[in-house]
Amino acid sequence: MIQFHRRLRPVKVISFDLDDTLYDNRPVMQRAEQALVDHLHDRFPQTSHWQLDDWRAMRDALATQNSLLAGNMTALRLTTLQQGLRQAGISEPVARQASEDAMAHFLTFRNRIEVAPEVHRLLDALAGRFPLVAISNGNADVNKIGLQPYFAAAWQPSDKVRGKPTTDMFIAAQQELGFHPSELLHIGDHPISDVQGAARFGAQSVWLNESGLHNPNLTWLPTVTVQNLPLLGDIL
Repeated sequence: MIQFHRRLRPVKVISFDLDDTLYDNRPVMQRAEQALVDHLHDRFPQTSHWQLDDWRAMRDALATQNSLLAGNMTALRLTTLQQGLRQAGISEPVARQASEDAMAHFLTFRNRIEVAPEVHRLLDALAGRFPLVAISNGNADVNKIGLQPYFAAAWQPSDKVRGKPTTDMFIAAQQELGFHPSELLHIGDHPISDVQGAARFGAQSVWLNESGLHNPNLTWLPTVTVQNLPLLGDIL
């Protein structure tokens, strides 16, 4: 399914979200988060009464309280780890270092991602025609997941750059590559961070809606809606 909501204007640069756009991130995160919890149980037995759902609930509560953390998954997870370890009675200095170590352990599993051959083919074809950039709120590393050859640059939230739906990463891409906002086509699965973020910047967008169902969080219409990623080849 392809649904045009407005006319697609000339495109100079294409940006992609990563998680749940170029691959299914759910099983990746399930494995990585379980590996993280197992690591914490092994190193700090006093946390053994907290299971994966408990850590997720703590993370979600922090995200609800702090919108900046909600858009920066690395900072959110680190803050969650530090808070949880302190609640378990671990001193501040130890909790801080242990959180960094646990995050490194998590990222090892978090970057064990298999990208489908058809996605590699699509990115390769598009990279031959457009500069491609990755703009993601997550912490997948394009180098470690085998996508670096296709991308001219990649942005993730940091201390100086906020996550989507703010326009910080879009502006960073604009400053590096030089294009008018309307010449950027952003592709992503999330109705707020991707569609709304692109609209705030003034970019065009493709919303990947694999379910084909209405999403009540879609308050800004994308330029185009597609039900599967290879349909981008038909649009471009």
